[in-house]
Amino acid sequence: MIIVHECTPMPAEMGVPTVHVVPDVAAAAGPWIAKAVTQVIQQTGRCRLALAGGSTPGPTYRWLRDHLATELYGQLWVTLTDERALRYDALPPERWAELPADSNLRLVMAEWLAHVGMDPRRILPLTLGGAAGPECVRFGQEFMQKIGGGIDVAVLGVGADGHIASLFPGHPALDVQDICLVVHDSPKPPAERISLTGMVLHGASHVVVLAEGKAKAEVLGAVYRGDRQLPVGRLLPHRDLHWVVDRALGKALVAGELEDR
Repeated sequence: MIIVHECTPMPAEMGVPTVHVVPDVAAAAGPWIAKAVTQVIQQTGRCRLALAGGSTPGPTYRWLRDHLATELYGQLWVTLTDERALRYDALPPERWAELPADSNLRLVMAEWLAHVGMDPRRILPLTLGGAAGPECVRFGQEFMQKIGGGIDVAVLGVGADGHIASLFPGHPALDVQDICLVVHDSPKPPAERISLTGMVLHGASHVVVLAEGKAKAEVLGAVYRGDRQLPVGRLLPHRDLHWVVDRALGKALVAGELEDR
């Protein structure tokens, strides 16, 4: 289903995305994420949220910074979908401004969490700056102990090659059955990254993929038509699966659909 209007939450068929073509991705995705977080907290008493890095989600995080209800933060747990394996002296989330400029955690803190009084003990970094292998083990243990090894809401970006988090097409990491993993040979620099696995991302009950620009139309069009080999095509959440895309990408997707018919 391709919807050319503002994003409205609605259930999607298992593994089939509802595509929202909107003029402003952040203004559409922000309310959807806020509603999903609120719903999960009302149902379970907490929400475990995984956030993507990259340039596309930034405006959505700023929307949430300004609009997510303050009382929800005490029941919110936040982690990242992936992180560059950057080396630095161990830093807790509250010292985010000292993190390397290309850290995904720094992005999330700068755009959102540092401005809302979020308890840093409820933020689970994928790395504290040490060697990737031990950091992956540390995170996995903390992830299990503190939030039970799962997530409820996932906010993802997608690459023009169809990758999500640091799970790339044709890479063995796609089939890892664990909580997290180290990628040593990422085709996108830097080569070394830590990522949640597809198993964890697929287990989320609410997933939103944010995408902009017609360069991603070919890969998303293939997935929309049923390609389940690409990482973004493997997303099979229990309930909601939504893509929120800008008009340039939406027009290209719709044009591709019409050509195929």
